[in-house]
Amino acid sequence: MPRALLTQFRVMPDAQRPEYYVIRISPTRTAMYADYRCIKVIENSMADLCDFLAITCPWQRLIIAPDGRETEHPERGAILFFVDGIDAEVVSHEMTHAAVDYLETVEGVDWAQLKNDQALEEYLCRVVGRLTGEFWWKWQAFQRRQARKGQGP
Repeated sequence: MPRALLTQFRVMPDAQRPEYYVIRISPTRTAMYADYRCIKVIENSMADLCDFLAITCPWQRLIIAPDGRETEHPERGAILFFVDGIDAEVVSHEMTHAAVDYLETVEGVDWAQLKNDQALEEYLCRVVGRLTGEFWWKWQAFQRRQARKGQGP
Protein backbone atom coordinates (compact mmCIF):
# COMPACT_ATOMS: atom_id res chain seq x y z
CA MET A 1 0.00 0.00 0.00
CA PRO A 2 1.49 3.42 -0.93
CA ARG A 3 2.61 5.54 2.04
CA ALA A 4 0.04 8.24 1.40
CA LEU A 5 -2.77 5.71 1.74
CA LEU A 6 -4.19 5.18 5.24
CA THR A 7 -6.19 2.10 4.42
CA GLN A 8 -8.03 0.28 1.70
CA PHE A 9 -10.80 -2.30 1.75
CA ARG A 10 -13.45 -3.79 -0.52
CA VAL A 11 -17.18 -3.18 -0.67
CA MET A 12 -19.48 -5.52 -2.57
CA PRO A 13 -22.69 -4.40 -4.29
CA ASP A 14 -24.28 -7.84 -3.94
CA ALA A 15 -23.35 -10.47 -1.34
CA GLN A 16 -24.24 -13.24 -3.80
CA ARG A 17 -21.84 -12.04 -6.53
CA PRO A 18 -18.04 -11.63 -6.67
CA GLU A 19 -17.89 -8.01 -7.92
CA TYR A 20 -16.40 -5.36 -5.65
CA TYR A 21 -15.06 -1.80 -5.50
CA VAL A 22 -11.85 -0.95 -3.66
CA ILE A 23 -12.18 1.86 -1.13
CA ARG A 24 -8.95 3.85 -0.80
CA ILE A 25 -8.68 6.37 2.03
CA SER A 26 -5.90 8.95 2.01
CA PRO A 27 -4.88 11.20 4.90
CA THR A 28 -5.36 14.45 2.95
CA ARG A 29 -7.12 15.76 -0.13
CA THR A 30 -3.74 16.31 -1.81
CA ALA A 31 -2.82 12.66 -1.21
CA MET A 32 -6.21 11.55 -2.58
CA TYR A 33 -5.64 13.61 -5.75
CA ALA A 34 -2.17 12.06 -6.13
CA ASP A 35 -3.75 8.60 -5.79
CA TYR A 36 -6.37 9.61 -8.37
CA ARG A 37 -3.70 10.74 -10.84
CA CYS A 38 -1.93 7.37 -10.48
CA ILE A 39 -5.18 5.48 -11.05
CA LYS A 40 -6.11 7.64 -14.04
CA VAL A 41 -2.74 6.95 -15.67
CA ILE A 42 -3.37 3.24 -15.21
CA GLU A 43 -6.91 3.67 -16.50
CA ASN A 44 -5.74 5.70 -19.54
CA SER A 45 -8.14 8.56 -18.88
CA MET A 46 -7.43 12.26 -18.90
CA ALA A 47 -10.34 13.46 -16.75
CA ASP A 48 -9.72 16.80 -15.05
CA LEU A 49 -9.86 17.31 -11.30
CA CYS A 50 -12.25 19.75 -9.73
CA ASP A 51 -12.67 20.35 -6.02
CA PHE A 52 -13.90 16.86 -5.14
CA LEU A 53 -14.40 15.48 -1.64
CA ALA A 54 -14.25 11.93 -3.04
CA ILE A 55 -13.88 10.31 -6.45
CA THR A 56 -15.40 7.16 -7.94
CA CYS A 57 -13.27 5.59 -10.69
CA PRO A 58 -15.12 2.68 -12.30
CA TRP A 59 -13.36 0.36 -14.72
CA GLN A 60 -13.60 -3.03 -16.32
CA ARG A 61 -10.64 -5.41 -16.37
CA LEU A 62 -10.37 -8.54 -18.44
CA ILE A 63 -8.63 -11.75 -17.50
CA ILE A 64 -7.26 -13.50 -20.58
CA ALA A 65 -6.71 -17.24 -20.16
CA PRO A 66 -3.86 -19.02 -21.98
CA ASP A 67 -6.43 -20.35 -24.46
CA GLY A 68 -7.51 -16.78 -25.26
CA ARG A 69 -10.82 -16.88 -23.37
CA GLU A 70 -11.71 -13.55 -21.78
CA THR A 71 -13.56 -13.14 -18.49
CA GLU A 72 -14.19 -10.00 -16.48
CA HIS A 73 -12.20 -9.45 -13.32
CA PRO A 74 -14.53 -8.91 -10.32
CA GLU A 75 -12.83 -5.61 -9.36
CA ARG A 76 -15.15 -2.89 -10.70
CA GLY A 77 -13.10 0.18 -9.76
CA ALA A 78 -11.89 2.33 -6.89
CA ILE A 79 -13.61 4.89 -4.70
CA LEU A 80 -11.22 7.44 -3.24
CA PHE A 81 -11.75 9.41 -0.04
CA PHE A 82 -9.65 11.54 2.29
CA VAL A 83 -10.18 11.52 6.05
CA ASP A 84 -11.61 15.01 6.57
CA GLY A 85 -13.92 14.63 3.56
CA ILE A 86 -15.73 11.55 4.89
CA ASP A 87 -19.29 12.19 5.95
CA ALA A 88 -22.66 10.54 5.33
CA GLU A 89 -23.54 12.72 2.34
CA VAL A 90 -20.22 12.18 0.57
CA VAL A 91 -20.19 8.43 1.22
CA SER A 92 -23.77 7.88 0.04
CA HIS A 93 -23.10 10.08 -3.02
CA GLU A 94 -20.07 8.03 -4.09
CA MET A 95 -21.79 4.72 -3.34
CA THR A 96 -24.64 5.83 -5.62
CA HIS A 97 -22.11 6.40 -8.43
CA ALA A 98 -20.75 2.89 -7.81
CA ALA A 99 -24.25 1.38 -7.70
CA VAL A 100 -25.20 3.03 -10.99
CA ASP A 101 -21.98 1.74 -12.59
CA TYR A 102 -22.58 -1.76 -11.23
CA LEU A 103 -26.19 -1.91 -12.40
CA GLU A 104 -25.31 -0.58 -15.87
CA THR A 105 -22.21 -2.66 -16.56
CA VAL A 106 -22.84 -5.88 -14.62
CA GLU A 107 -26.62 -6.12 -14.58
CA GLY A 108 -27.26 -4.37 -17.91
CA VAL A 109 -29.92 -2.04 -16.48
CA ASP A 110 -31.72 0.28 -18.86
CA TRP A 111 -32.29 3.46 -16.82
CA ALA A 112 -35.36 4.37 -18.87
CA GLN A 113 -37.05 1.48 -17.01
CA LEU A 114 -36.39 2.97 -13.57
CA LYS A 115 -39.30 5.40 -13.76
CA ASN A 116 -41.87 2.61 -14.14
CA ASP A 117 -40.17 -0.32 -12.43
CA GLN A 118 -40.54 -0.39 -8.64
CA ALA A 119 -38.50 -3.61 -8.34
CA LEU A 120 -35.57 -2.02 -10.21
CA GLU A 121 -35.76 1.08 -8.01
CA GLU A 122 -35.70 -1.15 -4.91
CA TYR A 123 -32.72 -3.06 -6.28
CA LEU A 124 -30.84 0.21 -6.83
CA CYS A 125 -31.65 1.23 -3.25
CA ARG A 126 -30.48 -2.14 -1.88
CA VAL A 127 -27.17 -1.87 -3.76
CA VAL A 128 -26.59 1.70 -2.51
CA GLY A 129 -27.55 0.64 1.02
CA ARG A 130 -25.24 -2.37 0.97
CA LEU A 131 -22.26 -0.42 -0.38
CA THR A 132 -22.83 2.40 2.12
CA GLY A 133 -23.31 0.04 5.05
CA GLU A 134 -20.16 -1.94 4.21
CA PHE A 135 -18.18 1.27 3.89
CA TRP A 136 -19.21 2.50 7.35
CA TRP A 137 -18.68 -0.87 9.02
CA LYS A 138 -15.17 -1.27 7.58
CA TRP A 139 -14.13 2.38 8.08
CA GLN A 140 -15.25 2.33 11.71
CA ALA A 141 -13.41 -0.98 12.27
CA PHE A 142 -10.23 0.66 10.92
CA GLN A 143 -10.73 3.65 13.22
CA ARG A 144 -11.19 1.36 16.26
CA ARG A 145 -7.99 -0.51 15.40
CA GLN A 146 -6.12 2.79 15.10
CA ALA A 147 -7.51 4.00 18.43
CA ARG A 148 -6.36 0.79 20.17
CA LYS A 149 -2.87 1.41 18.75
CA GLY A 150 -2.98 5.00 20.00
CA GLN A 151 -3.02 6.40 16.46
CA GLY A 152 -5.71 8.57 14.92
CA PRO A 153 -6.68 8.23 11.26
